[in-house]
Amino acid sequence: MKWKNRISPRTAPIRAFFCLILLLSAAGYLSLSAGEVRKPTVIKDVQVFDGETVLARATVVIEGGKITAVGEKVNIPPDAEVIDGAGKTLLPGLIDAHVHVWDTAQLRQSLVFGVTAVIDMFTTNLRALKDSQKAQEEGGGADVAHFTSPGNCVTAPGGHGTQFGPGIPTISGPEQAQEFVDARTAEGSDFIKIMLDDGSVYGMPRPTISNETMAAVIGAAHQRNKLAVIHAATLQNCEDALNAGVDGLAHLYFNDAYDPNFGRLVAQKRAFVIPTFSVLQTLAGIHEATVLTTDALISPYLKPFDIQNLERSYPFKGNDANYRAAERALSQLKEAGVPILAGTDAPNPGTTFGASLHRELELLVRAGLTPVEALRAATSVPTAKFNLEGHGRIQPGMDGDLVLVNGDPTRDIKATRDIVSIWKGGRLVDRARYLEEAKKDRETAAAAPTAQIPEYGDSGLISDFEGKSIEAKFGAGWMISTDAFMGGKSKADMKFVPGGAQGSSKSLSVTGTVVPGTALNWAGVMFMPGPTMMAPADLSAKKSISFWAEGDGKKYACMIFAQSLGWTPAGQDFTADPEWREYTFTFESFRLKGNDVMGIFIGASGESGDFALQIDDVRLK
Repeated sequence: MKWKNRISPRTAPIRAFFCLILLLSAAGYLSLSAGEVRKPTVIKDVQVFDGETVLARATVVIEGGKITAVGEKVNIPPDAEVIDGAGKTLLPGLIDAHVHVWDTAQLRQSLVFGVTAVIDMFTTNLRALKDSQKAQEEGGGADVAHFTSPGNCVTAPGGHGTQFGPGIPTISGPEQAQEFVDARTAEGSDFIKIMLDDGSVYGMPRPTISNETMAAVIGAAHQRNKLAVIHAATLQNCEDALNAGVDGLAHLYFNDAYDPNFGRLVAQKRAFVIPTFSVLQTLAGIHEATVLTTDALISPYLKPFDIQNLERSYPFKGNDANYRAAERALSQLKEAGVPILAGTDAPNPGTTFGASLHRELELLVRAGLTPVEALRAATSVPTAKFNLEGHGRIQPGMDGDLVLVNGDPTRDIKATRDIVSIWKGGRLVDRARYLEEAKKDRETAAAAPTAQIPEYGDSGLISDFEGKSIEAKFGAGWMISTDAFMGGKSKADMKFVPGGAQGSSKSLSVTGTVVPGTALNWAGVMFMPGPTMMAPADLSAKKSISFWAEGDGKKYACMIFAQSLGWTPAGQDFTADPEWREYTFTFESFRLKGNDVMGIFIGASGESGDFALQIDDVRLK
């Protein structure tokens, strides 16, 4: 979806002030010792949903991280830890088939809710995430969900996806399709994700690829034996993509439309569908996701950002009829026998990692699937469609990724939330530690300072850089922000230089070098409007942030870090032309109200190399 209050890690300079917090907390999320000698685990006399069917009573044995036996009568190793499964149900680890992962903390969070694998649908952080997962697996650890991804998506210049930072690759025509797909393959893409969305559903027009380009990309993906999955916004977009041979729809369509032949068309084309009802509800202005914040089985594990995100909405009036159209479409798909996959589109507004998949299962059942069909949509079906070897089934030879729950989710789908234990690769996940951390984070957030309204004049001036020192009219002032905090080598410097915008005598020069080599690469300056560093300020009396800039013609980023965004900033790109030009970004364009701003960054990110930027007359309007 377009309106994600986050940006690619490649465009996250504001993280210089909180990455350490994330890393320290992530390091302690789950306690699984990489070098420990594991005893076999036996779950005895338990109801088993094996990914396809229900076994009323069985015993499951896990040895060396793999399932070695399943049945009523199996040999129990003499040194095994035996768990009584009476009154409980054992499920394969759940799979969320539509998320957007930007850091490993989100993979850890998924796991603690029993989501042992995720299918990412677009990230610019593919290599770093894969390297992290490989290191975990080679070290014998298992504290993150399994991750598969297309990496960068296929989109037009200025199209959906490019809002997440400079350096996002784009495609202009069908003649570029094979080269484009091959470049994604070289980056490590597991499949190809295509964007076909002109913004018309939301009343916010934007470029998109042509049907000819889309068809060429699908053909190029198949030429390299890659699945082609598409974000298609309207019913017509979906049908065009299906007729072009796409393998799967990453969403059901977002508009109020109906075609009695839609289900049969999807079946005829042998495609699959990931409805993503969780995010479609939010798009439609339906705010039911907040029930997770009061669910006694879910809410204790939610952190402040999870709660904020579940309560958030999109900055436009939704249409309830759009969601009802998607529900009707699911009935068509079920009747036609189309494979359905469960996906949430986390972390969009109204969603969060892990917890939202349990809500998605409920919505699938409400829309017409049986509980067993919904469980298949989160286990064996995504395993088959995305070739997730070792996942999604309980049978000998599969990975020991399991979720034990109280009750019977094959009859009451909400029983998936009543988690007793989770195993990843045969190792028990330490949910108790995560529970304690979530509690402490909520307590810390409750004690956090509330946003103050700064004293600034009617002009809204922050800095005109005409004084003797680099200062601001209010707030904690300006400072350098680079990736050196994260071990990066990027550098930045700021100083006064003669000549400014609109004939002023001075301006602020921001120069430096962005050096690749870490997952996050950035360099620039940041203004903090609160009374102390990273304290929130209420700027909502104004509508936008404005500044003048001139530079070397490269792309730069303006980011806002806000309390309501958790630890992830929202951003807008701009190109610093060789001539002075005014840039104005509304708070609404960042999907913010402006009432809890903690930092405003201006600088380089993503593109490597030297940069030279001048800024002047920074103000609120």
